[in-house]
Amino acid sequence: MLTAGIPTAPPRAPSLAAFAAGLAALTAVLALAWLALASPAPPAQAAAPALKHMLRHVAVLAAAPRPIATPANAQARDYILGQLRGMGLAPQVQKTTVQKSTIQYWGGTHVTLGVVHNIVARLPGSAPDRARRPALLLATHYDTGNATLGAARGAAQVAALLETARALRTGAPHANDIVLLFADGESVGALGAKGFAEQHPLATRVGLALKFDGAGSAGAQLLVDAAGADGAVLQGWTGATGSSLAARLYKLLPDTPRIGPLGTLDAPALLFVNSEQRFERAGTLDTPARLDPAMLAQLGAGMLQLARHFGDAPLARGAHAAHAWFHLPVLGLVQHPAILSWGLAALAGLLLVRAYRNALQEADTTVAPLVQGFFGMAVILLATRMVLWERREELGALARAAGAEPALAFAAAGACLFVGALYLLRWVAGAVAVFLGAMAWLGAALVLVLVISPDAAWLLAWPLAVSLAAFTLLQSPRAAFLRLPLLALALAVVLLLFLPALRDSWTALAPDGLYLPAAVIAVLLGCFASLLLLLPVGRPAGAALALVFAAQAALPVRATAPLPQELPALEPNRLVYFKDMNSWRSYWLLPPQPLDAWSKQLFPNLARPAIHVDVFGWHSPRQWYAIAPREDRIAFPEAFLLKNPALGKAGTRQVEFTLRSKNRAPHVELWAGGTKPLRSTVNGRVLTSKETRWSLSLYGMEDQLLRFTIDAKADELLAVVVEERIPSLPTHLLPPGAPNWMPGTGMTISSDVLRFY
Repeated sequence: MLTAGIPTAPPRAPSLAAFAAGLAALTAVLALAWLALASPAPPAQAAAPALKHMLRHVAVLAAAPRPIATPANAQARDYILGQLRGMGLAPQVQKTTVQKSTIQYWGGTHVTLGVVHNIVARLPGSAPDRARRPALLLATHYDTGNATLGAARGAAQVAALLETARALRTGAPHANDIVLLFADGESVGALGAKGFAEQHPLATRVGLALKFDGAGSAGAQLLVDAAGADGAVLQGWTGATGSSLAARLYKLLPDTPRIGPLGTLDAPALLFVNSEQRFERAGTLDTPARLDPAMLAQLGAGMLQLARHFGDAPLARGAHAAHAWFHLPVLGLVQHPAILSWGLAALAGLLLVRAYRNALQEADTTVAPLVQGFFGMAVILLATRMVLWERREELGALARAAGAEPALAFAAAGACLFVGALYLLRWVAGAVAVFLGAMAWLGAALVLVLVISPDAAWLLAWPLAVSLAAFTLLQSPRAAFLRLPLLALALAVVLLLFLPALRDSWTALAPDGLYLPAAVIAVLLGCFASLLLLLPVGRPAGAALALVFAAQAALPVRATAPLPQELPALEPNRLVYFKDMNSWRSYWLLPPQPLDAWSKQLFPNLARPAIHVDVFGWHSPRQWYAIAPREDRIAFPEAFLLKNPALGKAGTRQVEFTLRSKNRAPHVELWAGGTKPLRSTVNGRVLTSKETRWSLSLYGMEDQLLRFTIDAKADELLAVVVEERIPSLPTHLLPPGAPNWMPGTGMTISSDVLRFY
């Protein structure tokens, strides 16, 4: 057994002062751990009149979904313009065409082309040199998806920004110009923000962008992204919670807001999001009735505070190197350049090498204990991984449980087993060997995190460096009586950083089934428990672990009841009226779901969802379908073939056709089948320039004539499917007594297939 590096006290009783210092250190560790897990103080509330106005804005804006290019979207835009003009501002509508290309998971290229209508207003600054000073940008979006009212994601941020503008307009002057951006097209790829960043003249004057969005109906504002921000920018907001690690983890969630194109402004950009009481990806739960007024009040107060602070602060264009940030009790926000974690990793590496060298020098005749400690830790980690894999279904149930007690009991039992395994390994290899083995594996994990995400490496870098520094100090005989305070300091740093990270990763990600990050953080925290091995309390510690594990096993196990499924007050209407040019028929379509009495009138001949091969093909999904009456006022896509000549390059041809929507459909979807287009354009704009699976989304084209060219292989069939998608239904064709659906839902699709031989 290797005990080198742990000096023992001289053979005399420790003084009362040393005992008191140790007791005080342990008390401080427990107190700091409690503070780290304590909920933050409730944020300051906005004034009652401002909250009343914000609630009214939300009620008006969230009366119906507001998809891009729809009448409801235009009504929301007119309302915002009216409010801004009523304050004495002169807002402008930036109408511009924006293109975005994305590589899909299976390798195809999807192009989005849309006409957006951004609302841009400017609050002039009071500084004499304001024309030369960079401006502050406050940004949000006012559009939604097709099946959500967008109360907490869109309407709440617009309401807060309107009242912030009103307060800034009537309050004390601010030195910098403040630009307000109400972006369009956020739900279809942040087209509005992209159009502003790339095409608006004010974009080149922005010195700091603050974007506000929502992922839930309640909760405080979290700083979830800080693109290009330095310490001065991060210190400007003292009320936000979160960390750079949490920001990385939040990006794992489906449909989490992103900083998006605002991160390309050559200026720092911060993204603030509230995420409690999350709604599902479609957002059907995002209703005004579900919106927490306290969240709205805090959003308004925080937005105004940020606007006033940065409205007077000196801003500078240009992005900075990545920074890490996190919160500590009493100290508040702590931030530093992410590259500092590399320095801490280097320091930890040097201390670890020194510790191994000293241990080798003090070993008698063998290095077996050090080898046993290193590979023994590997065995413990591998066994932990296997246990977690075997218990993955239980972990999933705990993640979906209504309460936290079952998860805490599972964590307590797992911690006892893990620390017990460390003590068993200590009995074989010695405390120093096990501790150094744990630190070595933590160092390897730190290097991996530094390579993948340096702004999140602080979670490992600081505890690892402090733990190894404490161990190095303990190797001095003079530090024998400081063993407990030094180890308490190291444990305090570990707990202060790891406990909030563990709590946040579990509460934020586990309900969506993403419990792996929390499990990894818990295992890393368990490795730092090797600090306890350096205390000469093996037998008491073993007895305590056995007692805790036995108590946990003896307690009655409460069933892990899943969270009750929350249903929206108004379900979106998922019914589709599909008018097909090829079959010259119309159909009612509905995704697989139980039919109510009213829906059964539409699908009387189907006992279950089926595949309609004749219209949709063998690979189409199962769905409810039935022939519907034809509505001739809904036009088919108007398409004309212009050319289909062979090109100079052997074996290729260029198809040229025009397309126009007589229905002025807000959304037109196209995709190619039969062959992969080699190149494509619309009205002279290049869409794709290499061979790829091809699809295209058009928004806001109204009845504009679109001239397409597609280069393809001459000997292969090219088929282009065209679907005009209109949010509404021909209600006069429906049977009476329809349920009360979410306003503005239901879809009409007019389809055609263009075949080029």
